[in-house]
Amino acid sequence: MSITVAVVTNCTQRKASKERINLVQLPPFREVGRLAESWQTSVNHAVPISPAQSMYQGRAISDSRVAVAHLGATWFFVSAGLGLIRSDQIVPAYDCTVAAGSELDHRLKLARATPSDWWNAITYRQPLPLSRLIAKSLTFLALPSSYLCMIQDDLAQVPQACSEQLRIFTSSAGLRYVPKHLSECVMPYDERLESIHNFAGTRSDFAQRALRHFIESLEATKLSCKEAAAVVSTALAQVPRRTRPPGVRLTDDAIRQVLTEQWSLHAGSSTRLLRYLRDDARISCEQKRFSRIWQAMATEMQS
Repeated sequence: MSITVAVVTNCTQRKASKERINLVQLPPFREVGRLAESWQTSVNHAVPISPAQSMYQGRAISDSRVAVAHLGATWFFVSAGLGLIRSDQIVPAYDCTVAAGSELDHRLKLARATPSDWWNAITYRQPLPLSRLIAKSLTFLALPSSYLCMIQDDLAQVPQACSEQLRIFTSSAGLRYVPKHLSECVMPYDERLESIHNFAGTRSDFAQRALRHFIESLEATKLSCKEAAAVVSTALAQVPRRTRPPGVRLTDDAIRQVLTEQWSLHAGSSTRLLRYLRDDARISCEQKRFSRIWQAMATEMQS
């Protein structure tokens, strides 16, 4: 049975299980194909424990679930560890993300490969899964810039003739990874979304919040790309740009405590922990000061 409506969002680092397979367990391959093959062997040997929609957690997931329910759509996840998967697929617990500073990021640099190379490698048995899905579905694609970067080669294969059945939700940073022939598919959401009641949030869930607003509040799903973009622009024109309040100042010890509580959740990544401090916890911490605190903690944990 062909799919008529699909919602495609990204997986999340926050997962229901703490025991996970991890790229750290693999040898330091210098060829992305071998790394992907070894990783997929680990995935195949791992025990699937729950549906993807239950494994992944956080605001991005809850907002996506609302959008899926409104549309009566089939829900898919773009996963750096598993490829393109359905929300009801039973999956193992794993750690694999394309976020800057992650283990995969380090491994790709070692192999002199890009996130797109990784996506092509883990989907080589069924290549171009996303563009093939879009070709047969009205697709609502909500992804942050890091995931659009990963699937950009796949997305580039969507024919111009299929562009009218695609709506893309992402941040301004994500726009650079959208192929030019699909630029009109991008709904023009920006930071003014933060000023709309019940739709403020963090950078990591911006795409999903925009998707929910588009579907739940604007009810613009049956409009053409051009008409839908105009409706979004009109809605945002009516709200002010929020002035971001200054971050809270804390002592080094207090910041260490926050980082200790978040360390495992963010896999000890300095980049992700700094983003958490600034975007989620709204804590002010200058780059050099953070680096000093993080380096001391990383050294202690390795000893």
